[in-house]
Amino acid sequence: MNHIFNKRFNRYEGDLENMYLSIYGHQFDISCKFNAYIKCRLVHSIDDSVIEPDQIFVMTSDKGFVWFQPFTFFANLLVKDDTGIHVLLFVDISGGHTMKIVFDSTDWVMNYLDNSSLFKCIVYGPSGLMEYSTGIGYFENDIPYLKLYHHTKNEVKDLILGSNKMLASFWNIQGTKKMKNIHYCYFTSLDKILKPMDLNQIAMASDGIIRFCVDNFDLPFVSEEKDYSKYPDKILELKVYRESTVNRIGTLEFFIDSTILSPRHLWKHMPQNQLCYYEICMPYIYRIGVKPGEFIKFGNGVIKRTANVMVMDYQIIGLATNVDGLMAPNDEENTTFIFKMELLDKNMNIIDFWFNNTNTDQFSNKNVILQEFDR
Repeated sequence: MNHIFNKRFNRYEGDLENMYLSIYGHQFDISCKFNAYIKCRLVHSIDDSVIEPDQIFVMTSDKGFVWFQPFTFFANLLVKDDTGIHVLLFVDISGGHTMKIVFDSTDWVMNYLDNSSLFKCIVYGPSGLMEYSTGIGYFENDIPYLKLYHHTKNEVKDLILGSNKMLASFWNIQGTKKMKNIHYCYFTSLDKILKPMDLNQIAMASDGIIRFCVDNFDLPFVSEEKDYSKYPDKILELKVYRESTVNRIGTLEFFIDSTILSPRHLWKHMPQNQLCYYEICMPYIYRIGVKPGEFIKFGNGVIKRTANVMVMDYQIIGLATNVDGLMAPNDEENTTFIFKMELLDKNMNIIDFWFNNTNTDQFSNKNVILQEFDR
C-alpha cells in the first residue's frame, strides 16, 4: 500500500488535504472455517528464510474461486511433532480483516514453474469473508487464473483489442527508469482508476511523488508547512510516473495464468513493542516480464504462459526501519536487500525442505540474474 504512514495498526494514506485512515487487522474475527488453497514460495537471505503467501483461493464451484491478496503477514510459525510439520500464518486482507491459515506438509499439491507451491489449507475468517476478496478466478489444468485489469487510454485499448497483443514497457515499476534485460506488461486488481489515490496504488501520482515513512516515526501533522524535506532520514519521497486519471479510463479485463506473474517485493517491519511483520509492496500492481521488445499475446481475454515469459528468481525485501530499505522494493536497483527463491523441482516439498536444511546457508550458493537498468 502507498501511504504516508506504514504502521500495521495506525496507517495514514495520502496527503494532508486528502487523508484517510486504514487499519490492518482491526477486524480480528476468525470464527468461521473455509476450505481453501494457498500459493506460496520459500525465499532466503543470508540469515533468514520466509514462506511468502502469494494468493489464497477459496473455492466457489468445481473450478471457480474467489482469491485474496495478502497485504501483510506475520513471521511464519512452523512446528514439527510426531504427527507431521504444521504451518500457521496470519495474513491481513481487505476491510481490516485477518485470515488465520493452517496447513501441513502433507497438504502439498504441486509446484509451479515460477518456483511457487500450491497447498490445501484451512482458512479462518469472518462469516462474510467472500465480500473482502480481491477478485475471482478459476483453475485450468491445475493452474490458478486470476482476473486482472489493464487501464489505459481508450484509443490504446482499441489498438490492443484489435491486435490481441500488448507491447511490454521498458519502464520500471516507478515509471522513472528504463529496464535493459526485461520488459513488463502491467496489470492491477483495481477494476477502475477514478481518484488520485487509485493512481498511487499503481505507482503513479498527479504530482509525481508518493511518500513513505519509516517505522517508529510519528510525523507532526500539525505542521502547516508540509515540508517533508525536513525529515530526509524518516520520510522517503519516491518519484513515480506523473499521470492523470483521465488517461486511465480505457479498461481491459483478462484472466491471467498466475504462475507467469512476477514475484512481489516486500517490506519487513519492526515496530516498537509489536511483532515483526511483512508487507507486500504495491499490492495492487501485477506484472508479466518478457524479453525486451516483445509482446504478450492473448485470446478470448485469457493470457497464458508463452516461451518469451521471464520470471526472476529473487525478491527484494526492504527493511522499513530506514529510508534505504523503503526505497529498495520500489526502484529495484538497491540490491542489498535481496532474497533468493528456493528453486523447486517437480516433487520438492518446501516445508520438508525447511526442516531438512535447518540453520544452513541457502543464499550464497544460488546464482540469480538481476534486473538491469539504463544509467
